[in-house]
Amino acid sequence: MSNASQSPSLRYGSTALVTGASSGIGQSFARRLAAEGFLKIVLVARREERLLQLKAELEAQRGCACVAVALDLGAPGATQSLVRRLESLGVSGVDVVINNAGFGLLGAFESLPSDKVSAMIDLNCRAVVEIAHAFLPGMKQRRRGAMIITSSVVGTVPAPWFSVYAATKAFDLYLGEALHGECKGTGVDVLTVLPGLTRTEFHAGLGDRDYHSPYRTPEQVVQSSLNALGKKSIVVDGAFNKLMVHGSRFLPRGISLWLSRRVMQFELGL
Repeated sequence: MSNASQSPSLRYGSTALVTGASSGIGQSFARRLAAEGFLKIVLVARREERLLQLKAELEAQRGCACVAVALDLGAPGATQSLVRRLESLGVSGVDVVINNAGFGLLGAFESLPSDKVSAMIDLNCRAVVEIAHAFLPGMKQRRRGAMIITSSVVGTVPAPWFSVYAATKAFDLYLGEALHGECKGTGVDVLTVLPGLTRTEFHAGLGDRDYHSPYRTPEQVVQSSLNALGKKSIVVDGAFNKLMVHGSRFLPRGISLWLSRRVMQFELGL
């Protein structure tokens, strides 16, 4: 069996950390990692009740030990608080990090509350950097580990009415690709995953009326990610999303913007 085909718990170690674990893609990652044999999983999100429910589920069904940390990673000093909490609990090293926490704001740029825009940038960008900075050095020192960063297909195209969110996800995409390059040959794998329309509370919160094709499930996003981990620097989840991302590379920027604008108008019913 090749190293890349092994279970992540065999390749990288026994401890995983998942941010944004209370719902959606993060929750699905936590469940899958527990099923893959991780012995300890750190669950991080703002909603403590959700985390405690997931902790109880995973410990009962999978026999792993879970640590629930209720924390707003976008708040100043949050990552340092997380590191101190893990040290106090005797978690000496994290082998796999799912750097997934984030949220989006949909609407005309001038209509977005400035405080919420700043909070989105803090969580989607600054917190992702801080989490990587906190845990990648230990992985490199141990010469094994993995980090998955959640970007988005809208991080590859201009996205009217989703402008700041798309910009934050472009940041995550380039950060993840660069870290993949830096970690190559160190025993540490970095993957950036680009989901598109996914059946999560994220899209429900944006006011989407129905789930329709080409919506994907969180479980499909997780499967695409784990299939690509250790093999690629980025993975786009789903055939439609692959077509959109890779096809847009061959279009002039003006046409790409026109198409993106039409798609957003359709989604918003404008």
